[in-house]
Amino acid sequence: MREHPEGHWLPVDTYVAAIERETRRFREVLAQAPTGTAVPGCPEWDVDDLLWHLGGEVQAFWAWVIANRPLPPTEFEEPDRPDSRAGLLAILDRVHEALMLRLRNADPSEGAWSWTSDPDLHTVAFTMRRQAHEALIHRIDAELAVGERTPVDPALAADGFAECLEVMYAGLPSWGSFEADGTRIVVEATDTGHRLVLGLGRFTGHDPRNGEDVDADELHVVGHGHVGEVVEEPDLWIRGTAELLDTWVWHRAGLAEPETDGDEEVAERLRAILSQSID
Repeated sequence: MREHPEGHWLPVDTYVAAIERETRRFREVLAQAPTGTAVPGCPEWDVDDLLWHLGGEVQAFWAWVIANRPLPPTEFEEPDRPDSRAGLLAILDRVHEALMLRLRNADPSEGAWSWTSDPDLHTVAFTMRRQAHEALIHRIDAELAVGERTPVDPALAADGFAECLEVMYAGLPSWGSFEADGTRIVVEATDTGHRLVLGLGRFTGHDPRNGEDVDADELHVVGHGHVGEVVEEPDLWIRGTAELLDTWVWHRAGLAEPETDGDEEVAERLRAILSQSID
């Protein structure tokens, strides 16, 4: 079984299997969804928009990235969006097959473009992990849209909330600097025993994209652990099942929120940081 050097990641074969499994369920749900059905997790979309997003926008793009690694996607051309459900399903089928073929035949350690500022994440393995969680969260979106929820693999969900926090939120751009203020938050999955320790602080820098100076409250990941390990008493505990934590950090509306215990001011700071939109 192929491994990634980051010890807290799942084996990369697990990610590849998850991309296929979650996409298959996603397709199954949306193939029969009535036209115009709203997607609660993505309020501006209906089910056809969601189908196009995962197929024509996401998996088509990453199939190109892996096929042309390590080139940046400057030459990628998004396919034309079909007008029919059958056409949308055909696009998903085609690009999903291409993505799976390329991932199965790639070395996870090989270089591949990614949008992150962390050079260690410019690998095929990063794409495997990211696409597993992209497929999972949109499978949940599809099921929420039609009211047909099925179980989520707890281990994948635990890895999902960790990936979201450490990459989507704590993956800060290289043009600034982060200064921790000593605040500690423990996020704990009650069913899998996974634990993530977060710190808060200030991120400052000059954004070259718009020429603006930035001074904002941000988070960083201090470490990983498991329930039962001794941890210095944090300012805030956050507890819930792995699935609940994963849907919480991805702002999936209408679902339960985790239990919080500790400094309410710290909780408000964290909520403000996590209120930033991620897709």
